[in-house]
Amino acid sequence: MADDAMTAKAQGTVDPYTVVILRQRIEAIIREMVNALLKSGRSGVLNTALDFSCSLTDAKFQSVSVALGLPVHVGAIDLIPRAVAAKHGERLRPGDCYVNNSGYLGNTHCADFTLCVPVFHQGKLVFYTIARAHLGDMGFPIPSTYNPAARDVYEEGLMLPCVQIQREGHDIEGVVDICKANIRAPEQFYGDYLACLAAVRTGERRLMELCDRYGAETISRFLDEYQDHAERVTAQAIAELPAGRVTRTVRYDSELTQYPDGIPVTATLEVDPTAGRVTIDLTGNVDNLPLGINMTEATVLACCRMGTCNVLGPDVPRAAGAFRRITVKMRDGSAVGRPRFPAATSAATTNLCHLLAGHIQTLFADLKAGAGSAYGSVGLPGSCPVVSGRDPRRGDRPFVNQIIMGYWGGPAVGGEDGWLTYGSAASQGILWQSSVEIVEQQQPILIEELAIRQDSGGAGEFQGGPGSRVVMRPRFGPVRFAINAAAHDNPPEGVRGGAPGLPTRISKISTDGTATDLGITIDVTLQPGERLVSEACGGGGYGDPKVRAPERIRRDVADGLISSGKAASAYGSDRA
Repeated sequence: MADDAMTAKAQGTVDPYTVVILRQRIEAIIREMVNALLKSGRSGVLNTALDFSCSLTDAKFQSVSVALGLPVHVGAIDLIPRAVAAKHGERLRPGDCYVNNSGYLGNTHCADFTLCVPVFHQGKLVFYTIARAHLGDMGFPIPSTYNPAARDVYEEGLMLPCVQIQREGHDIEGVVDICKANIRAPEQFYGDYLACLAAVRTGERRLMELCDRYGAETISRFLDEYQDHAERVTAQAIAELPAGRVTRTVRYDSELTQYPDGIPVTATLEVDPTAGRVTIDLTGNVDNLPLGINMTEATVLACCRMGTCNVLGPDVPRAAGAFRRITVKMRDGSAVGRPRFPAATSAATTNLCHLLAGHIQTLFADLKAGAGSAYGSVGLPGSCPVVSGRDPRRGDRPFVNQIIMGYWGGPAVGGEDGWLTYGSAASQGILWQSSVEIVEQQQPILIEELAIRQDSGGAGEFQGGPGSRVVMRPRFGPVRFAINAAAHDNPPEGVRGGAPGLPTRISKISTDGTATDLGITIDVTLQPGERLVSEACGGGGYGDPKVRAPERIRRDVADGLISSGKAASAYGSDRA
């Protein structure tokens, strides 16, 4: 150990033991930030579904670890401190805190309320801490955290374009007051804001202690060396892939007359194992749409970076150094690229994002057998609504919250069946599924059914994960449900001969038993006695169903994932 330390000192590098310690310390700091937000978040979407992420970068905007957050949240988290530095530059001071929810300034979408604190040590800027939380309401025209029908940014919620919200550690009251005045549940918002603040200030404090302990110069050298290490490991992993160029187009459900067969999403993957580089070209996609589903630079980069890293394997660090080896080509003014103002982006983390993230992984499946995945869930099922109204149990107080329940339908991958609680390629199983009892406690609704939707997963050598069937209803008075679904006309496809999953179906059941299909963009108020029925899509299958192992088929039937009829029709009566 002493020899290694002496060698590192002579070479001007950080010794391997300190490298391990610093990496683990930084991940522990991020974990402590996560715990601070989880334990103090006021809305259910934070304290039960964990729809938030925490991270940090150094002063050069290099992320060290994004393994503890939602992929769509953290895959391009470096854009947040870049925006802070670009806009506020030399004005940054200790004690400052900035808030950003603008998809035009590095944020994911406007419901992802993001705080960023510049961290100083001995008067020098050394880090940025970041907390990003999906809020239950952000002042939209309708009580929702998305507006997929928005025609432009002015039909979305309150915008906070990288503005200062704290100075010298104290709130700038005018900014907080503007937030409260524009949000339907202001006290819930303020509690969630304090939870985010607890996260970034906890990270700030711990990083200052780390610099005191090891020295800012040593930590800076470590961060640079670690990024170089991450880049080398990534290049080595890419070198194991076959060289090739693959293009694929998939379609997303359209509510626009100019796309009667669906909105096309096209990507080209090029792998150069000799150069150790992956290039993803998205420049051939359609222009910005008059809808709120346009993606942002942050969500496009996150889909491409994290989708590629999934294929390269767990040994590749999810860090800035790894992302150096992934080139993403996108254009301005594209629905799958950088939005051109005033394009609406409030659903940039769902919808097209879900499709693109899975799309990247299918390209690798086309390139190499056993790599990548099929498509998983696209859009949110009816069991993940934003619900709002008044709660008579609490003095008729207004409520608004997003529920995350029955968000399943994982894609089959080369070698494994789809993961049941995967959700989508944007969250990849990290979102927690809400408890029936807690949902009923937080909102005046009842969950009558939460079950696996039998036969919904796509058949294949490896079978897609099933979707869910959920039935919910108001408990006392009217409750408004806002849902941005998809996969109604274009369910998740399979790859390499695998079959698609079943499409999403969301319906309203009236008091007389009449069922009405609600489509994909839903804003409906249910009265007592009426029900919302959500049947979520299943994930696509991977590989030829005719070679699925018979014991897997029998187990699926015994577990209720598929019926005996589906087993016979999809896999062959002689093998079921």
